[in-house]
Amino acid sequence: MGKQDNIYEKGNLSGLPFTFNEEVTEVFEDMIKRSVPGYRTSLKIITHYAKNFYKDDTNCYDIGCSLGASSFSILQGANKAKIIAIDKSEAMIDECERKFKKYKNPSSLTFLNEDIMESDLKNASLIVVNYLIQFLELEERDILFKKIFKALIPQGILILSEKVHYENKFENQRIINTHHLFKSANGYSDLEISGKRDSLEGILKTECEGEHISRARKVGFIRAEKVLSNLNFRTFVFSK
Repeated sequence: MGKQDNIYEKGNLSGLPFTFNEEVTEVFEDMIKRSVPGYRTSLKIITHYAKNFYKDDTNCYDIGCSLGASSFSILQGANKAKIIAIDKSEAMIDECERKFKKYKNPSSLTFLNEDIMESDLKNASLIVVNYLIQFLELEERDILFKKIFKALIPQGILILSEKVHYENKFENQRIINTHHLFKSANGYSDLEISGKRDSLEGILKTECEGEHISRARKVGFIRAEKVLSNLNFRTFVFSK
């Protein structure tokens, strides 16, 4: 278990934008559990689909793996799966290597510290992308979806979890306010909530859920299914 997230306890005094550095890595487990409604359920969904959709002699990718929670969920559903977990943050990958030492071997789990836009994806029956798209530029999102679709075998699936916003500004503000209440109930102060929001300004860029579905269909996915909706967070399963 990592440390408690108190990075913004005194506000975002440094004025620096959010980044997945060593400081965030140390508290990331606590941060995401207290900030993302439905997070544990989204991991159970990954386990379920890994159990039912993993194919022998194929790859599973955990793209933007952070501390490997999705990789572990895949292992729980398909313990013989070959998993390739990728993250641009060196601090995150170093911690994954430490945490998963007992699981890591050449045939089951590989961690790569690289930019996903440069990664080579192939022969995949299952690809998981959790809360990554929102940190990419719009044109990169289209490129990544094309790359993912090409890498999947026929009937392979993409599991995508993302924070979204609503087109109606009043509904959007209502959901934001409720999300803040969720964070408050999990022990974050108003100062911490505003500090985190300020640090993510211009870094995390959400889309409406329809834009994710439209992008998936545009590259060729034949089925788009919303399997989890909790406040302004969604999990989708796209089938090739």
